[in-house]
Amino acid sequence: TPLLCKWLLGTIVPVDAVGIAISTCQVVLAPIIIGMGFNKLFPKSVKTIEPFCPVVGVISTCLLVGSSVAQVAGPILNAGLPLQLGAALLHGVGGILSYFAFKALKYDERVSRTTAIETSMKSSAFGFLLAKLHFGEYLVRVPAAVSVVWMAVIGSSLAVVFRNLPTSEE
Repeated sequence: TPLLCKWLLGTIVPVDAVGIAISTCQVVLAPIIIGMGFNKLFPKSVKTIEPFCPVVGVISTCLLVGSSVAQVAGPILNAGLPLQLGAALLHGVGGILSYFAFKALKYDERVSRTTAIETSMKSSAFGFLLAKLHFGEYLVRVPAAVSVVWMAVIGSSLAVVFRNLPTSEE
C-alpha cells in the first residue's frame, strides 16, 4: 500500500503494518478458524443453526452499513457524486470483470457467478475498520464508508439477478 500511494499520489502514507496484520488476524482469520473448529467438533450443532445464518448475515450487513455511514455522514454528503461513482464502479466493475475472467478460464456458470458476487462484496467494512483503527486522519474513513453501502447494494443485486437467470446446468 505505501508503494502504491507513492506511485499514484506522489507521497508516502505511513502504515502500521503490524497493527494491520493483528487486526486482520482478529477480524478475518480468527472467525474463520473458530467456524472451522466448530464445524469439525460440533457438526450437528452447526447444521442446526445453519438455516439462521442468512438472516444473521443480512442483519449484520445492515448494522455494518448503518454504523459506518452514521460515523461519517457529514463528509459523505459533502463528497458528492464523484465519490459515489467511484465506489459504485469499484464493486460493479469488479464483479463483472471477475465473472468474465472466470468464464474465460473455463469455469462453470455457478463458479463464475459465485466469484462475481464474492468479488463485488469484498468487505469495505473491514477497510473502514482498518481506517478507523490505524489511520489518524478522520476523513480516511469516508471512502470505505461509502464503499460499504455500494458493496451491499451491488453484491446483493448481483446475487438476485444471478438467482433469477437460468444456468445451462438447470
